Order: sequence, then structure tokens, then C-alpha cells
Amino acid sequence: MENYDLIIIGTGSAMNYINPIFDSKPKMRVAVIDKDEPGGICLTRGCIPSKILLYPAELIKEIETASIFGINLEIKDIDFLAIMERMRRKIGEDIEAIRKSLADDPYLDYYHESAEFISPYTLKVGEKTLHSDMIFLCTGSKPAIPPIKGLEEAGYLTSDTVLKLMECPKKLAILGGSFIAAEYGHFFSAMGASVTVIGRNSQFLPQEEPEISRFASMKMSEYMQIITNHEAIEVRKEDNGQKTVVARDRNSGNEVKITVDEILVATGRAPNTDILHPERAGIKTDTQGWILVDEFLETSQPNIWAFGDANGNTC
Repeated sequence: MENYDLIIIGTGSAMNYINPIFDSKPKMRVAVIDKDEPGGICLTRGCIPSKILLYPAELIKEIETASIFGINLEIKDIDFLAIMERMRRKIGEDIEAIRKSLADDPYLDYYHESAEFISPYTLKVGEKTLHSDMIFLCTGSKPAIPPIKGLEEAGYLTSDTVLKLMECPKKLAILGGSFIAAEYGHFFSAMGASVTVIGRNSQFLPQEEPEISRFASMKMSEYMQIITNHEAIEVRKEDNGQKTVVARDRNSGNEVKITVDEILVATGRAPNTDILHPERAGIKTDTQGWILVDEFLETSQPNIWAFGDANGNTC
């Protein structure tokens, strides 16, 4: 068994604490564990790649409105693959820099492995067993996939896998009406796709003030279709490879059908605690699996804290 002064699971929000910890206690023995590419969700498949993609989309929208100011411009071609490769290259450079700094740091041990609790303060990491009286859980989250009939069989994209696309779909349905749907709806419509957003909430961008929501819906409806208060109930795979989404109005019960080339599921985030098994460590979770914390982000087990997406408070 390997004993550490501190174990950190995740390389996203957790990295904010490493330097201050070493500054105060430079001789601490620390283990950093991450089964995914280092850098956390925000860097590898969240906020940062989406913002890199939104910039060329904004340029396209600006050019399209240039005629208002007496400037006549023409977009001859949009190289979707080049835009995606630029995003992947930039993200890859940052990932490699973080990986190198973790691997070369003489003050910590970096494990590119999955971690699971086997008992309080004790984890199985690959073939090793690690123990510490202090643990930071920064395990992130994963896309939440609703139980829609036929969805698994038809196939779908998530905010993780959409970043691997090599070609822009001609027609795209986005399930969900919040931030992820808004960002990728804007991006793909700028790339030339016909986009339909299907949200179950009566309000587009339900976390926003109603006035902001209405304004965003009005402006974005100029270049994509936004359907609210509808629940996707079925997905059918067509003979030609396309996919038909059947969505039902939550008030009237009327159904609409949208046939597309690809479906992007953007219906929120889900916890990763099925991998971590916090119950084995006496760490309490809510009914959805998010780790419960107090006002100091400490879990039900003393000296174990949960930051970022792990406690569900940033979703």
C-alpha cells in the first residue's frame, strides 16, 4: 500500500490547490489521479473547446451582417475540418503541457488510472492501493443521457464526442435547451447546418431571466429552429441512415417529427460516482449520485472534500 499526505482525484479544479499546498508544506507526499486526459472537463471537452469554436462562428455572423454598414463581403468557403483541427490542436497543446508538468513534478506521483474506493480513505488505482487521511474529490461529471426509446440504437453525439467530428452534419437536432444547446446550435448553424433545438422546458435557456431568455430565443430563431416545451419520446433510424426525432408537446400532447443527419444530446450532466463508489468510504450522496458537501465543501467523511462538478453545485 502507498501512503500519501494528500490524494487528489481529478486534474481540473483540483489543480488550483496544488501550488498553494506545496508553498505551505513543500515536503508533503501527494498523489494526483485522473483516468482521462489531464486538464479537467473545462479544458478537454467543455468551456474552452466550445469557446474556441464559437469564435469563428462569430466571425461568420459578423461578416454576414457587414452589408448593413455598406461593406460587401462574400464567404466563399467554410473549412469545417480546419476549424475543428485548430480547436483540437490548441487543446492538445495545453493537455500535453499539463501532462508533462504532472509527470515531471518531483513532489507528486501522477497516476493516469481510474480510482475507486475500497474502504474509508483507501483507493484502488490500477493495480495499486493508495491511502491518505486527506482526499480531494474533483471527479467531474459526464453527459446525462435521457432514456429515450431508440436513442441508443440510432446513435447520438454528446458534448464529449461532438469535438471529434470531421464533417459538419447538414441537419442537426439538439436535445436540450440550455447553455450547451445554445452554444453548439450557434456554432453548427454558422457552419451551414440546419439546426433544430428541442427543449423540454417552456423557456429557452431556463436558467436565465425570462427577458434574456426571450431575447436570446428571438435572435437565435433567426438562423435556427427552437422548439420549447417538447419532450423527445422516440428516435427512429431511417433506411437512408438519417434519424427521426419524435417530440411531444408537454401541454397539448401533439407530436412533431424532425429528420436529421445527427443528434446532439445536451440534456445536462450526471455524476461519476458510479466509478468512484463513495459509499464504500462512508461518503454520502444525494438521490442522483452527486456527493453531498457542507458550506466548506467537506463531505460526510472528515478530511475528504469534493470540488467542482463532483458535488453537483456547478451543473
